[in-house]
Amino acid sequence: MKRLREEWDEIPNTGFVPNEIKSRMWNNIRSKTIDKYRLIYRWAAAACLLFILSAIGYQALLKPDYIHQEAIVTTTFPEDIRLLRLPDGTRVWLNQNTKIEYPKQFASNERMIKLSGEAFFEVKRDPSRPFIISSGVIKTTVLGTSFNVKAYNGNAPEVHVRTGKVKVESKQNAVFIEKGYAAIYVPTNKSMKKEKTTIVEPEWKKVLIDVDGLTLEQIIQKLESGHHFSIEYSSENLKQLKIRGTLDTRQGFSEMLQTIAFALQVDIKQVGKNNYVISE
Repeated sequence: MKRLREEWDEIPNTGFVPNEIKSRMWNNIRSKTIDKYRLIYRWAAAACLLFILSAIGYQALLKPDYIHQEAIVTTTFPEDIRLLRLPDGTRVWLNQNTKIEYPKQFASNERMIKLSGEAFFEVKRDPSRPFIISSGVIKTTVLGTSFNVKAYNGNAPEVHVRTGKVKVESKQNAVFIEKGYAAIYVPTNKSMKKEKTTIVEPEWKKVLIDVDGLTLEQIIQKLESGHHFSIEYSSENLKQLKIRGTLDTRQGFSEMLQTIAFALQVDIKQVGKNNYVISE
């Protein structure tokens, strides 16, 4: 542009073109040539930048480890009760006719899940990442505690606490509850109310016993709290065998023992009314 202006100024014009007219002529030439191509360049640069940003965004969506693309959905059916372990170590008991959705990997600043139905949570404590449950019209936030959320479609949601402190909120307000209290949603004014309760752990949750990672001796000790029996081991080493999974109490006591025997590849025999022997 500078070189072109110098060449224009060198054109002799004395006595023929006044300086004012010559200046207007230059501005007209510049608008038709230099400024035109400059505008084209700017549009081209903008288009390239947009393409680059779009490509980056597209690649981000395709990344296999992108959290929002790794949602896990679990649904239970009538008479179907399950125990889940979330990526952070939180344990969740799902009641029948329940749906839960959570990412394969939680974000670095929060642990967000969606719930429709009823679930009992034992949340792994993590002060840097609050645990947030979205259940339709209510949202429950904790750091690490145990509580039950009941939020079936068509019923007013409620939250009962067994341990710790829980924040439950709706669009209108929020309440903080601890053991011995519940948060109940009031549909008429779309708010939460806090009230006393005797429910700290639902009965349906007790159907499943978590024995994941426990030794045989520890499992037997758990069963002893609800049944009267005695166990003899043919070898002390048997006590240290470990099992993975859960026990369903609806099976009955004898059936649970046989489930344990099958999982550990041992023999459990009844030798008296309430006496059993465990051997290899």
